[in-house]
Amino acid sequence: MILLITGLVLFMGIHSIRLVPGGRNAMISGFGAGGYKVLYSLFSLTGLILIILGKIQAHPSATVWLAPEWGRMAALIAVPIALILIVAAYTPSHIRRFVQHPMLLAVMLWSGSHLAANGELSAVLLFGAFFLWSLVSMIAAFIRGDHPPKPPKGWGGDVVAIIIGVLIATLLARFHLYLFGVGIIG
Repeated sequence: MILLITGLVLFMGIHSIRLVPGGRNAMISGFGAGGYKVLYSLFSLTGLILIILGKIQAHPSATVWLAPEWGRMAALIAVPIALILIVAAYTPSHIRRFVQHPMLLAVMLWSGSHLAANGELSAVLLFGAFFLWSLVSMIAAFIRGDHPPKPPKGWGGDVVAIIIGVLIATLLARFHLYLFGVGIIG
């Protein structure tokens, strides 16, 4: 479980720089814009790799609670919505304008629904950490007064977000067993 925790600290630590007032600007001043991006990318990638390896290594772990029967259904509904929101975060869309922070909401939906579907200690640690981080980050974004972008002229970005999000969700459901060791379909 040490790898999982180390990965979470690295990944969420670098992603939490914006939560510290002036933290991001101080890092850019110290390392330069390019150096900051390289450092950010290295911490993110290293953290992600350690999270994946740590979760694999920690499975199976002790059961913290028995997941409710509705937990799996919640994930089946929430994950496609979360994937649509992730795509919408990178496309000019009405979804992005309406939600304001689609990436953070996507992480909350993904992690919260997986938390409801998994009661194993390593899953509770993984999904609970992501849920709390996204919740705190969203609150901080609203406090900072981050404003949504101007609305796009057409609906193309929304259509693209929905199609790509549903396609990725379908592929993830199909190959979830091979990617993460847990079967979704069948």
